Amino acid sequence: MSDLFKSALGYLGTNGSSSDNDYVGQFAEVAGIKLRVKKVIAEGGFAFVYVAQDTSNGKLYALKRLMGADGTSCRGIEQEIAVFRQLSGHPSIVDFVGSQTIDRNNTNHGKTEYLLLSELCTGGSMIDALRLLEGCLLPVDQITCIVYHTARAVQHMQAQTPCIIHRDLKVENLLISSTGHIKLCDFGSATMTLHNIDDTWNAQQRSILEDEMAAHTTPMYRAPEMLDTWNNYPINGQADIWALGCILYYLCYLKHPFEDSAKLRIVNGNYSIPAKDGKYECFHAVIRGMLNVNPRERFTVSDVLERLASIAESKNFSMKTPVTFKQSTIDCSSPVHQIHSNGSAYNTQQQQSPPHPPPPA
Repeated sequence: MSDLFKSALGYLGTNGSSSDNDYVGQFAEVAGIKLRVKKVIAEGGFAFVYVAQDTSNGKLYALKRLMGADGTSCRGIEQEIAVFRQLSGHPSIVDFVGSQTIDRNNTNHGKTEYLLLSELCTGGSMIDALRLLEGCLLPVDQITCIVYHTARAVQHMQAQTPCIIHRDLKVENLLISSTGHIKLCDFGSATMTLHNIDDTWNAQQRSILEDEMAAHTTPMYRAPEMLDTWNNYPINGQADIWALGCILYYLCYLKHPFEDSAKLRIVNGNYSIPAKDGKYECFHAVIRGMLNVNPRERFTVSDVLERLASIAESKNFSMKTPVTFKQSTIDCSSPVHQIHSNGSAYNTQQQQSPPHPPPPA
């Protein structure tokens, strides 16, 4: 997918540039809040993310600045904002504060400009927190908490009318709040369109749909039904459950079950759980249930939450506690340009995996 839609709220990015730095120090007003732009924390394509401070009380926010070059990109941004606004308020989703649109006739670059103001998750991104582990494995309770909060966000999306599919659920789009809780971001690929494919679909229809899926998803997290429509599987919220299964696997083993993004491996569910893994045995059935190639037989989000609750009860811990491992926090007092070298979601590039640990004993 394009840089613009890869990162709805990425805190990390690619290399710095002068154009986005020119915005630092300027003032903006969104949702009646007067802001001073403090520093760049992400960039990519036609989107930049900044730390912005309320001039009246000093509160910090994430301010995303997006550029709509044409009607298609503007409609995409407007849908992203609408979905974000609709989902906001749930404890496992980044809080939406407000947005502002500046007509292309009133900008100096000839593009429609959108300002999206949201909660600043100062704990940074989950992908960077995993890198700081340097190959050490997470404890079962912390993994359970992360997946629980992510599943709750998915459950909230699926409870909407109509159901919302995230379509780009991945570790890079999980942020850590100031209280250490996990929050889902990036709704630039979200859709309310479901597809019930059957034998009446011709090759051209299938090809168009597969191209659309490729444009709005990350290859290694893409569900089998999105890659190959000839099995006539429905494309619905169950695609997010597949991606959630990939996240759980990643959290356990610090590598992706389909790192090469190979189509045949994904459509056949060809992955392996490390041999003699005793540490995460409690998750094996959950992983297999979520990575079932048939979405009709795949675990539902309710199944996932029930299994996680059972694990937490059996091991006597709460799933609602914050994460306690080291985080890559957002430094709001450092120089104006804080772009991490790895690239990510607040991310504009596909991530490399953290160092792989030895198989758990």
